[in-house]
Amino acid sequence: MGRGFESLLRHQSPRATIESSSIAGVHLRAPDSASSVFRLLTILPFPVLRALAAFVAFWARTLGWRRGLVEGYLGRCLADRTDSERKDVARGFYRYLGELVAEVFHSPRIARAELEARVTLDNPQAVQSQLDAGKRVLILAAHHCNWEWLLLRCSIAFSEPLWAAYKPPTLASGDRALKRMRTRFGATLVPARELVQSLIERRGKVRLLAMNADQSPAASNEQQVWLPFFGQETAFYRGPGWIAAKMGYAVTLAAMRRVREGHYAVRFVPLTATERIKDPDDVLVAYASALQEHVHEHPVEYFWAYKRWKRGKRLYDN
Repeated sequence: MGRGFESLLRHQSPRATIESSSIAGVHLRAPDSASSVFRLLTILPFPVLRALAAFVAFWARTLGWRRGLVEGYLGRCLADRTDSERKDVARGFYRYLGELVAEVFHSPRIARAELEARVTLDNPQAVQSQLDAGKRVLILAAHHCNWEWLLLRCSIAFSEPLWAAYKPPTLASGDRALKRMRTRFGATLVPARELVQSLIERRGKVRLLAMNADQSPAASNEQQVWLPFFGQETAFYRGPGWIAAKMGYAVTLAAMRRVREGHYAVRFVPLTATERIKDPDDVLVAYASALQEHVHEHPVEYFWAYKRWKRGKRLYDN
């Protein structure tokens, strides 16, 4: 949900601090003609979208789209599984990719009642009780299951309006389409580079915030921390932890799982204790650990085609 922040402290590089986390996940950079295709696809009936997307996903797997990347990551991250089990996960991933694409194109038209039926919340009180107690809550998500529907569902689930940081697409037309889709149930999108300043200006009035936190920082980004994730040293943006510690947010993981085709359930997992966070990186440690456990349990729906481990830790990296 967010990417890029302005810093409150000079030594904590503003943009580098949170130049990441967006529940937005996919950034539109295509020409205007692609925006027209997007609009055309969004008006198709959902069953037609699913059939088309399944066809494309089949050919993506058949033609080997990012097959080496997917199989390589599965080999490293699911080393405890057999070759046969990993192959099943890979096949399932490509099938699910078709479902995910269809669902995203259906997002601009999905009705509130349908959304509530398709995405159920196991324990919304885990978030609502914090809000009722006067606390601010930061929901961390990941590129697992349908993060677009998760954003929409959280927009209507709680007593406070949802804010989410995002990286605006290059084209104005893409930005408008993205904002229309993500704000249709009341969420407020803030360009990631403006998020901290927006939070400061509102003096604590933003009480419910959400973002994806599993994106890979650029090598040049100074505000990143390396943590064990699936047995590998993995870079995470420090931003979510910094926001939580410096601005007083209780942090929870939105652990989304696929129940059946087109249907999900979400469990909110608290990541921080009630007392104030002393070390911002503790938030990331808890997030990485909880996310790894959840993905290991539901591996098919993780976005293995994303270049999460595109670089290794250098000698001078923290």
